[in-house]
This record gives sequence, C-alpha cells and structure tokens, in this order.
Amino acid sequence: MTVLRGRLRGKRIIVLGVLGAVLALAGIAEAVLRYSTADRMADRMSRRLDADLTVSLGGTPVLVQLARGSFPHVEVEGSDATFRNFTGVSFDADLADVVREDGALRVGSSQVRAELSAEAIAASVASRGAGDGDGANGGLLGGGSGGGGGRPGLVVTTDPASGQLVAHAGPGQLVTVAMRPRIDGEALALDRTGVSVGDRPVPDRVADRWLAGLPRSLDLSELPLELRPDTLTVTDDGLRMDLKGERATVRK
Repeated sequence: MTVLRGRLRGKRIIVLGVLGAVLALAGIAEAVLRYSTADRMADRMSRRLDADLTVSLGGTPVLVQLARGSFPHVEVEGSDATFRNFTGVSFDADLADVVREDGALRVGSSQVRAELSAEAIAASVASRGAGDGDGANGGLLGGGSGGGGGRPGLVVTTDPASGQLVAHAGPGQLVTVAMRPRIDGEALALDRTGVSVGDRPVPDRVADRWLAGLPRSLDLSELPLELRPDTLTVTDDGLRMDLKGERATVRK
C-alpha cells in the first residue's frame, strides 16, 4: 500500500512538472509573440508618424487576437513625432478595433493626447511667418543673425493662468505678442490679445503693420489616423491637445 501511494505521488509530481513546463513555454511564446507583433505594428505606424513609438496590445492574449485577426485595444506612446506644422511632439494614443487586412492596419477609432512644447510652437510660428527678412516682421522673427529655417530670435512662453501664449521677438526679445490659442475647425487659431515693446503697449494699427506676416492660425488638417483636434489646454510647457479620429487605414 505504501509502495502504491509512493508511485501515485511520483506520477502526480511528473504530471505537475509537465504541466508547469507547458505553461512556462506557453508564457514564453506569448511574450515573444507579443513583442514581435507590437514591434511590427510600431514600425509600420512610425513610418506614417515619423516618430519613435512604443505599442502595447492590451490584456487579451496575442494568440487569441491574431486568431481573430483583430486587436480590440492598442495603446501607442510616441515621442519626437511630426504633426503637420509641429515637430518634436509627444503623444499617447488609444486605438480601438485595429484589424489587419490586405497588408494594412484598419483602425476603428482613436483618441490621442498630444503635448506640443513651447519650442515646437515657436518653430512652427517662425517658419510660417519668416517673410523675406525685409521690414519689421522679418526683423522681429529673425532676431538679427542666424541661418537656416530656424528663427532663434523668436521665443514662446506660456501663461496657463490666462490661457495664453506669449511670443518674445525682436532685438533683445523686447517685443512681446500675447496670443490666446483655440481650436478653429481643423486649425489652431492664435488670437492676438496684445502687443508691447518693453512695458509700452503698441497700438493695434501699428501692431498690424509690424506683424502682418505673423500667422493667425496653424493648419491641423490631414493629420494621421483622420485625427481632428477636439480640446486645447495651455500648460506650463506648451499646449496639450486632445484629438479624436474615426475609421482610418495605416498602410505600409
């Protein structure tokens, strides 16, 4: 009897050991497959967004998602992305109902939170309002010397309390232009609220002449994933923009 119990106990240990090994192998296979699938998806999206991406595939086992041919919830984190007129954008995206079909990724809907730094805003405004270097506006944006597309004379700071951006330009950055950003359809509108030189306000008619080439809005149309801006917040570091997208396709 004692011998029989010992044999049964030995068989039980063997079975449990085999099950443990199978589960361990399944866990390793899941981890490898999850990583490779997410990496391929990130590579495809990064080409479209020109960004460094990290992709997470939700809690459902990847084997199940691959068998279904769809991913119900995909999270994407990106940095140094290019969004239309802005570069160096960081964002978090939630993609719903992602389906692999005909060599493409079809996304059912998406929600994105993007962080636009003050430096990125300054670069975008300066590139749009660079002018030809003649007249007051060219000097204000150019800030004197400096080559290439960048305009080192233009600096943008934020005032979250008033919900405004403040551009500093001109010699010694003594010219300040206060702007209240807002969403206007598929554009980022920059409503000018005041211009001053040092502590002295500049009359509107003079400011209009000085800043004739300064953009009043920045285009946000034709964004990836059919995204459209929804809400906007001025932060300590720049702008936080929430965007929503409907059905879209990401091709190779």
